[in-house]
Amino acid sequence: MWRTDGEEPRQRAADVVIEEIVTLRRLGFRFITLADDNFYLVTLADLALATRRRNPTRLRQLEALRAERFELMARLAQLPADLVFFTQITMEAAEDPAFLDAMRTARIRGALVGIEAVTSDGLRDIYKDFNVTGEALVSRLRQFREHGVHVLGSFIFGLPSDRPETFDQTAALATRSRIDFAQFVMLTPLPGTLDFDRWERERSPNPPTIGGMPVTRYWLIPPKDRPKVYSAHPVMSPDEIRQRTHRVWDQFYDLKTVWNRSAVVSRLRQRLTFVLMSKLYRQMYANTGLAADSAQESRATHWARWLARPVQRLFAADPMPDLVVPGRLPEGRRAAAATVRPRIRRNTAPASM
Repeated sequence: MWRTDGEEPRQRAADVVIEEIVTLRRLGFRFITLADDNFYLVTLADLALATRRRNPTRLRQLEALRAERFELMARLAQLPADLVFFTQITMEAAEDPAFLDAMRTARIRGALVGIEAVTSDGLRDIYKDFNVTGEALVSRLRQFREHGVHVLGSFIFGLPSDRPETFDQTAALATRSRIDFAQFVMLTPLPGTLDFDRWERERSPNPPTIGGMPVTRYWLIPPKDRPKVYSAHPVMSPDEIRQRTHRVWDQFYDLKTVWNRSAVVSRLRQRLTFVLMSKLYRQMYANTGLAADSAQESRATHWARWLARPVQRLFAADPMPDLVVPGRLPEGRRAAAATVRPRIRRNTAPASM
């Protein structure tokens, strides 16, 4: 994201965000995504680093950004109670109970967490070695659930360090950590990224072609002809990676397993909704992205559309044309948000922003 979307964060003011949400709710939308690549924009490690370096200017900047995010969440809590929000966040937020509690109060019920890999070598492959593995990873992911934030975990297969046993390890960790949804994608070199630059150089000056189109411009190749795996793997063939990835999808979204996970909600209607959503998600992302041929993709698309009809009704609400934009927080509450300072452990390692 840093390389492809510009090397400078762009942030919208809370007033504009609240106004847009109110406009959507007036029209009858109540499930809304806060399109932020990392909703947890200031980590405890960032604060600790500024403190250790005795940099009061940087510390004040970070605390101001943190206070703005708390104020936004406090204002979300003022909106109609049937609104539900979803966002993207990094795992460092699991170490910040005050932030997770504010998310719950703001009804940010779900978050995409880029777990990516469950091994240290895998994390180094994708430049995320600040993430954790093993039981520490399980513990962090469980923290989200304990604070009322449901996780959609994202994992990548086909990394150079992956081995056949990595797939089973990933499936087991996803289940043990009690995440509610998961997506298992295969490594794809996206234009603008370091991986793409390296991959393109390895195939120059005469890359292989498919239907006359160079594979380095794979997005222009018809989907039915497009490769599923792009980079040669040290120990596994493309078909093996695809089949093992598909098997993990099958394991995680097995009906019995999904039903057991649905116990996160209590009412029968809610559990059935959870199952329906899980099956729809699997049809949309697993069968269409990994299917071996166009016939399978066509069947998957048909079932996804069939499942989406009842789900769409669950997401709708009666319009609220007279809903007004709530006023800004009183000065006292804004000041309170600005003073939310977690206890910082001195041994906290700096995180990547």
